[in-house]
Amino acid sequence: DLSREAYASVKRPEIFRKINKDIKLPASVVEDAWMKANPLLEKDGLTITCKQGHIQEARVFLSRDLTPVPCGQDVARDCNMKDTVFTPVR
Repeated sequence: DLSREAYASVKRPEIFRKINKDIKLPASVVEDAWMKANPLLEKDGLTITCKQGHIQEARVFLSRDLTPVPCGQDVARDCNMKDTVFTPVR
């Protein structure tokens, strides 16, 4: 199934697995960690979203053949908060 392949093709930053409590950090740090873990991604192929002061999700954009592509303008909603809460990965 293509969605499983897509999920498996993107590496989650290992550093996030070492966090065991909520921390505050700039959303740009989260983006940088994703870029470092996935060197084939371009900045415009990843967006970090936040909601009510919390990191909500990382969105990676891939084509049908699972190559990175730029985000569409309608979905690119980069969080630029300097003091967001990051909840540990479960």
